[in-house]
Amino acid sequence: MSFLNEIKNVVINRATSRINSALGGISSLGDGMPRRSGGVLPPEFRKSAPDPFEGKSVIYPENLGSNEAAHYVQFFINEQTNAKVDFGGGFLSGNVGGFGGSGDRQGTTLSVKRNPTKRLKSSIAMYMPATVSTQSSSKYGEMEIGAMAAAGISALKSYNNGNGFFDTGGKVVDSVKASAAENLPEMGKAAADIAAKGTKAAFDIGRGKVTNNRMEMLFEGVDRRNFSFSFKMMPKSNKEAKDVKQIVDMFRFYMAPSFDTTSIGTSRTFIVPATFDIQYMHLGNENKYLTKISTCVLTSCNVTYGGERVQFFRPDEIGSAPVETGIELSFRELEVITRERIVEGF
Repeated sequence: MSFLNEIKNVVINRATSRINSALGGISSLGDGMPRRSGGVLPPEFRKSAPDPFEGKSVIYPENLGSNEAAHYVQFFINEQTNAKVDFGGGFLSGNVGGFGGSGDRQGTTLSVKRNPTKRLKSSIAMYMPATVSTQSSSKYGEMEIGAMAAAGISALKSYNNGNGFFDTGGKVVDSVKASAAENLPEMGKAAADIAAKGTKAAFDIGRGKVTNNRMEMLFEGVDRRNFSFSFKMMPKSNKEAKDVKQIVDMFRFYMAPSFDTTSIGTSRTFIVPATFDIQYMHLGNENKYLTKISTCVLTSCNVTYGGERVQFFRPDEIGSAPVETGIELSFRELEVITRERIVEGF
């Protein structure tokens, strides 16, 4: 019996060892990192994430920028100066990775000064989608203008037209009398309607008239513009497959925040994500026939693998690349676009 128990213990120990080894390969976060499935890392493991894409300019497809693929969209990346990454070039500089771009983003309608940023050497260039669009919208609201408000406006206009104080005051009194003559019956009907529901409606139906304040349109502001891009990538080589993976990883990396390890309470303090400058390009030059896009934040990055059915290439040193990868990006401008910015091409 003891012999059988010994064999059983050996089998259990070996199985446990294999399971722990498999879990370690899945959950390990690197050398010396704790094996955790979630939560906040303790201070000794809470380090700034290095930039794995520093200085990398990625394109898709491989022939982008040639005569066969002369039109493309380039995404430049701006990072805060305290974001613990190595910056390249000057403030919003152009000509990144050999793909050009003016980087003209000096004028702005932003009212709050933001933390300074620098353009990274890293950039992404993608083929021009079949259609690109720009939507601009203004917000208007309806404001109720009552009889007393109309009287006040009339008096103010009279005073601004040079009429004396007493003449304006007399017009105000006349307007108030007229308004009172109109409002008092309405106030009486409203009070009666509270006591007996439907009294006001019955009175108006009987006389065939309804008193209603005028509604006026009021300009309230301008909506920020949103831009969406949808790309379908079907790599034709192992290099393109790796470029596709890197493009997806870069968009996801730069849209995410990072922990501020210099602040007290690191687990609660984020450094805000990078911003993007987007330009429509043609053979290395900005295509100014298309509306410019001001500095944006990436608000959504949706990735899909496979089309009608899932297919993968033959495996390489890191795995098997999907035959088709789709990415949908949604950007929103930081500033509102006014006439002054439209004159500049935005």
